[in-house]
Amino acid sequence: MLKPIAGILMVALLAIAATGCKDEVSGVVQHATDPERVPTMKSVDVQTIISDNGHTRYRITTPLWCMYEEAKKPHWIFPKGVVAEEMDSLYKTVTTIKCDSAYYDEQNQLWDLHGNVRITASGGQDNILTDQLYWDQMSHKLYSEAFIHVEKGGRVIEGYGYESNEQFSTYTLRKVEAIFPIDESRMPHPGGK
Repeated sequence: MLKPIAGILMVALLAIAATGCKDEVSGVVQHATDPERVPTMKSVDVQTIISDNGHTRYRITTPLWCMYEEAKKPHWIFPKGVVAEEMDSLYKTVTTIKCDSAYYDEQNQLWDLHGNVRITASGGQDNILTDQLYWDQMSHKLYSEAFIHVEKGGRVIEGYGYESNEQFSTYTLRKVEAIFPIDESRMPHPGGK
């Protein structure tokens, strides 16, 4: 009597297995994703070089880079900060930009840098500190309405409404709060002297 029951169970199990295999082979799970919320690509611990007309121009280093290429407005997000270094023709760093997070609008070539934004240029002689800064690569300008601290030409200028060219050679600060000389005696000397 156990043999017929075992046979019936065996046939039932084979039927269930055959049905399961058939669905598994022919079925593909479709899952809709929102391109505004789900990145096309997510990269961790990135260091990359960006070229312009065949010349290496920038080195970007970031712990997390999320690209939203399928979004209505394609963009990149750097939620854990980014360091961007501009390099000259000899691959020497001429300007360094650091911030806590960044957003890049691909279509408009516009960077929105947030939190502890620090720009160092001219071998450390020129420094800019602010909480938010925009870098428009199409117009080659940097600007901000946030409070900004500028160290340039042996003096410090602080205020609101900053705009400059990419080389920081020409800039405007619309609402100046303070201007004072940099105390050279408190600055570290080159070579540690």
